[in-house]
Amino acid sequence: MDGETAAQRLGQSSARLGEWENGTRTPTLNQLREIANLYKRSIGVFFLRERPAVPRRPVDYRQLEVSARDVMTPALANGIREAEAKRDAALDIYIQLEESPPEWNFTIPAGTSTDDAAAILRERLGITMQHRATWTSQYEALNGWRAAVESLGVLVVQLSRVPMEEMRGCALALFPLPVIVLNGADSPLGRVFTLLHELTHLARAESSLCDLTENVPRSEPDDAVETYCNRVAGMVLVPNGELANRADVRRANAATEWRADDLRAMSRIFWASREVVLRRLLDTGKTSRAYYQAMRERFLQEYAALRAQAGGPVPYHRRVLLSNGKFLTRLAVGAYKSQAITGTELSRILNAKLDHLPRINEALAGEVVA
Repeated sequence: MDGETAAQRLGQSSARLGEWENGTRTPTLNQLREIANLYKRSIGVFFLRERPAVPRRPVDYRQLEVSARDVMTPALANGIREAEAKRDAALDIYIQLEESPPEWNFTIPAGTSTDDAAAILRERLGITMQHRATWTSQYEALNGWRAAVESLGVLVVQLSRVPMEEMRGCALALFPLPVIVLNGADSPLGRVFTLLHELTHLARAESSLCDLTENVPRSEPDDAVETYCNRVAGMVLVPNGELANRADVRRANAATEWRADDLRAMSRIFWASREVVLRRLLDTGKTSRAYYQAMRERFLQEYAALRAQAGGPVPYHRRVLLSNGKFLTRLAVGAYKSQAITGTELSRILNAKLDHLPRINEALAGEVVA
């Protein structure tokens, strides 16, 4: 965090923050509390003679970066660290329960084609077109896919207040209990695609940080991996067989320009975004690249407009479940009920107030939370 931003967040001038840092002035205790809160450090750290050594983390966040940016924003860096801390808490709970965490046995062997990789994901996740036919909203679709991914032993958590341009999704390849981080600013179907994209990274045993930007400088290996994971996620959502069986698809060719109503109808059948559907049509030779690029720009503008209009209060219990995922929430609540952890520990792990526990329990029983 640069000095000017930090000073602004603290309600101080850059000059005053500089005086605190070089020791010519001393902040009050309340100001020190504000500084500690901003930097997410214990107040005691500021009384040490030297900055404490930073322990080596299991994941090097710099290696996650695949975009053109050099530095993560504090919101993203802290969000990823918090996601890693949630995993640590889950592993501690298993120790307290004297149980073993779910074994990770889901891999895509090197050299696997995108067709075969997509088939592996579909089989392991077990979500068929018949399952999808029972969904009535995008939120049910996200809830269904998220539950299927969590059943593999993956912690799926969600961040807020992180720009979509910086992060669409993130995977922490730490086994057992790998982590997928979603961006709450994304649309429900956008999060579904990201979820499957990041799961593909985990099946390849690699951590990742993925954004919305396609046309940024990346190394050839990174670009090839991102393209591979995109194709696999798209093929899981829109399988070749079901797509080819449609009469309108059989009639189409590389010059076809699809009507908005047609794309919307296919989006509803596959529960995939119109962009994903159109990309699959492009990959199968049923539209042109020029048309796809033009429509993608239109979709991105529409998504941005929807995000600008979005907002409003989210019930507290839903915020807890979204940020922690049902996997971790259910694990922590179960440990609390069995007295393996205290109420204070439960509150810390979920970052939630215990007086909301009854509503959280009700939601765990079956409410669609996505």
